[in-house]
Amino acid sequence: MNVTVRASLIALIAIVGACWAIPALLVSFVPSDAGMIAMMALIYLVLPVTAIALGLLAANSARTLFWVPAALGIGPAVLFPLKVEGSQDLAFHGVAYTAISCAAMGLYTWMTARQHR
Repeated sequence: MNVTVRASLIALIAIVGACWAIPALLVSFVPSDAGMIAMMALIYLVLPVTAIALGLLAANSARTLFWVPAALGIGPAVLFPLKVEGSQDLAFHGVAYTAISCAAMGLYTWMTARQHR
C-alpha cells in the first residue's frame, strides 16, 4: 500500500468517524432543539459535502479507492438496524450520499481526462 492510499484511508476513517461521533455527542449533551438542528445540519449539509470530498478523494486514485464513495452510504445502513423507526430514511440518505459521491468521482475523472486530451 503506497503512502497516498494510506493517507487517504486515514482521512476517510477520520471523516467518517467525525460524521457519526459529532451528532452522537451533540444529541447526548445538547438540549433537544439544538440537537435536532445539529442533526439536520449533519444530514443536509455536512454529509453531502463529505460525500463530495470523498468522491474527489477517490477520483485521484480510482483503481484502488473505487470503494470509498460507497463507504459513507453503507455506514447508515450498517449502524442503524432497519427495524428501528426512521432508519429507512437514514438508509435512503446513505444511498443518496453514495450517488452524490460517485457523481463527484465520475465528474472529476471525466473533467481530468478531458483536460489531458
